Amino acid sequence: MGLPDYRAAGDDGWGRWHWHWHWQDNGKTMARQGGLMNWNDLRFFVAVAQAGTLSGAARRLGKDHTTVARRIEALEADLGAHLFDRLATGWKLTEAGENLVPVAGRIEEDVLAFERQARGDETAHGVVRIAVPPAAGRLLFAPRLAELLRDQKNLEYEILGSSVIANLARREADVAVRMATPDQSGLIVRKLTNLRFAVYAAKGYTDRVPRKDWEFCADGRNTFGDYQQGWVWETLEQKLPMRVKADDSQTVLAFVAAGHGLGLLPRYMADLDDRLELVFDDKLGEVSKPVWLVVHPDMRRSPGVRMVMDALIKATESIPAQFKS
Repeated sequence: MGLPDYRAAGDDGWGRWHWHWHWQDNGKTMARQGGLMNWNDLRFFVAVAQAGTLSGAARRLGKDHTTVARRIEALEADLGAHLFDRLATGWKLTEAGENLVPVAGRIEEDVLAFERQARGDETAHGVVRIAVPPAAGRLLFAPRLAELLRDQKNLEYEILGSSVIANLARREADVAVRMATPDQSGLIVRKLTNLRFAVYAAKGYTDRVPRKDWEFCADGRNTFGDYQQGWVWETLEQKLPMRVKADDSQTVLAFVAAGHGLGLLPRYMADLDDRLELVFDDKLGEVSKPVWLVVHPDMRRSPGVRMVMDALIKATESIPAQFKS
């Protein structure tokens, strides 16, 4: 089975394109003249093809799974082709679907580049999507951004507080604050600061529990968590048993505050919790965590995005000194 040969296309003003193409199928030609197809459906096709499940595609697109299924069915009806086999284990691409993946991917990339270019040349109005880590966004950046951007009446903001890293090339966000070192090529990156960490326990825990019986609540997300853990063992000069592992600092804090043991927590979070007491501070910043500002090059020229980037930099400068290094 071959690929569609796109002869011409025109937009009807509503995001729908009139495609004129011929499909080569085992020597037979199936012509589709003047068909009406919503190019946005290609986003749904690419998402399902990459995720392999409706639920995975729905999470990536920020839609419910019934909407994703409906858009795929609409695309199949428009193309007159069966693109996915619906299996109990997920949605598997058919041969026709496999052949369309690279074409759809290229079209999506071109459309996204077009949108980024257009938004990069606009004045300071419209929507700016800002991706921030949940805890840092809520406690550090949101209050300061709200103040700094209060007078920008022509801008709207979507604050995406998720631990999932937004794909800037796909315009899942326009600008992002990341706690992990950016590894995607082609992005503009600026280091904002380093956030300090310290070892905490529930108030009275270290007096109430003999040192030999101390436990540790661990951040089990990645290798940086392993490095932090090793620093704690070295600082305490003992290895602590771990019965609690979590993939976010707020959960670790909850268990530490409930008396489950010690925990290595960001100071901006733990210093504000009166249930905790500081046990050991990282005075040298050995386990401090870098914070990065990330933007796609095409969006850097957007006045709205530049305004938000400047506000994020100023917000970082106003973070209390004891929270950063």
